Amino acid sequence: MTTVVMDALTDACQPITAPGSDPELVAALVAWAVRPRRTLEAVRRVLAAGPAPDTDSHGARLRSHVLPQLDPDDLRAARAPVEQWRRHGCRVAIVGDPGYPARLGDGWPHTDGPVLLVSLGVLATSVPTVAVVGSRSATSYGIGIAAWLAEAAGAAGAHVLSGGAVGIDAAAHRAALGTRGGTSVVLGCGHDIAYPRGHARPGGLFDAVRAQGGALLSEQFPQVPPRAGVVRARNRIVAGLADVVVVVEGSSRSGALLTATTASDRGRPVLAVPGDVRAPGSVAPNRLLAEGGHPCTEPQDLLDALGTSRSDPGGDPDTDRPLSVLPASVHAALAAAWPRALSVDLLLERAGLGAGAVLSALTRAQVAGEVVEGPDGLVLCRKPGGADTPRESGRHGS
Repeated sequence: MTTVVMDALTDACQPITAPGSDPELVAALVAWAVRPRRTLEAVRRVLAAGPAPDTDSHGARLRSHVLPQLDPDDLRAARAPVEQWRRHGCRVAIVGDPGYPARLGDGWPHTDGPVLLVSLGVLATSVPTVAVVGSRSATSYGIGIAAWLAEAAGAAGAHVLSGGAVGIDAAAHRAALGTRGGTSVVLGCGHDIAYPRGHARPGGLFDAVRAQGGALLSEQFPQVPPRAGVVRARNRIVAGLADVVVVVEGSSRSGALLTATTASDRGRPVLAVPGDVRAPGSVAPNRLLAEGGHPCTEPQDLLDALGTSRSDPGGDPDTDRPLSVLPASVHAALAAAWPRALSVDLLLERAGLGAGAVLSALTRAQVAGEVVEGPDGLVLCRKPGGADTPRESGRHGS
């Protein structure tokens, strides 16, 4: 009876199994972990604590651990997540297999990469990868810096990775969209959960990531919600996938510190953006700097750590940028203040235009992704064209 049910589940796993992984082992691992109080992380810890294997095949060790413990009820219960993954078009890769990122599985099981990695889309694994991480309650300064760094990294061909949260994560993802390197998201929940809701809605950030060749990654079953432990656990995946981690902002309890610690434990460079010592969001990066982290004060610091260089667009980088949707005086005021924010009142004063015209232009600019509003005002999402001064007023529409 068990063999018949196992064969049926294996057949169901065929469409969701990444090339190079064994659908029968995927079926066994899902069936084992679908029950309460069983986790694949616990399996990793058991294998890490055991004697050194005679073979270096992770699959053989996983198989010998989980298969003897399965019963028909486990196998039947596993059909639900398998069908949900299939409906979304996800692929499941097993640690050590070709579809599983080698840098994440390096040193496993003594390092803490997940047993299964579920991907919607294809993760770029053959290019340098940088994780840009930080606070959800980011300042406009932090959002501007994150976008500046991510855009430069992506333009140089590096893949930008983050956790898909609001704040610093979203700024990094959005800035990397459309660049040569692109961007991918490590979710803090299962693929069936719309979180954060604004990013997961149709036409939102996650759809844009997928449309431009990026991936949505998770170790979780499809319907696992974003509980605190689940969200924090994804930080080790972000760190494990990255060649370099940059912490932009974060509090003393920020998940960005967990990402940085994991990256450091793996021997990966950790960079931190210096911040205002009075600001709560500066605690994490300033602590990392005090503990020996490398300062990141401009994109070249990040590119040097990645071992890459700025891309040469073959022309004037300013002319390659899309034209601003803002009136010239509004863009000039924001550009002069960048990367710090301007309050609406101060912006109206410096722009010298009527409130209605300025506010409607700002709304268009936010929809276009040119401007973001933070708790301390409005800031351009990207460094002003080629310099810290505004572009010529004749180049901007009103």
